[in-house]
Amino acid sequence: DSAQARTAASMRLLLIEDSDDDAALILRELTRAGYAVTPERVASADALANALTRQRWDIAIADYTLPGFSGSAALTLLREYDADMPFIFVSGTMGEDVAVAAMRSGAHDYIMKSNLKRLVPAVERELRDAAGRQSRRQAEARLAHLAYHDALTDLPNRVLLHDRLQQGILGAERAHESLALLVLDLDGFKTVNDSLGHHAGDRVLQELSWRLRELLRDVDTVARLGGDEFAIVLPRTDCDGAILAARKV
Repeated sequence: DSAQARTAASMRLLLIEDSDDDAALILRELTRAGYAVTPERVASADALANALTRQRWDIAIADYTLPGFSGSAALTLLREYDADMPFIFVSGTMGEDVAVAAMRSGAHDYIMKSNLKRLVPAVERELRDAAGRQSRRQAEARLAHLAYHDALTDLPNRVLLHDRLQQGILGAERAHESLALLVLDLDGFKTVNDSLGHHAGDRVLQELSWRLRELLRDVDTVARLGGDEFAIVLPRTDCDGAILAARKV
């Protein structure tokens, strides 16, 4: 089942290796396991930095000893670009003490070149763990977003509006500028819900939210207070500017 699951699974591999033969052995092991590998081999700090800047990679596999460029230096550089990418050392010169130190510095595993049968299980494990970490981060980010945004319109909610308003007031006081707050509701909204149903009412609120965002500046905040009530925070806006914005709305 695991072999079938790996069949045609794509892998963007960053291979930090100076030996053609050793690189070929690693690619052969991964290809035999069913991965469709898109590799890039680098052997210097500049080449590694260029590869990391250009695109994202699924996993990095590195030799520990490279001419003029060590595996530990490669790991340090990689972590500056991606703190979470799976990183595995595959080396023939790595002692146990060095391997333990490498793991403490952020490597996920180390494998001796004489024992490449461990490579595929280690790669599978690290890719699976990385996917799990990404899923958890996405779920946490979604929960954090929902805590500060209205579920229907995706506008800031009361909590985020309060924070933006506080920050806006403090900034206006420091800069000796004006700040405007508009509060509005939607006339006739109850009639829409009663005659056409709540689904139509939701669409009206979503359309209104989109229109408000489109006509205001990027620095302005449009928030939904609840029901058909909205608020707009206008930084660096005096009374005349607030009246102009209200007329546009």
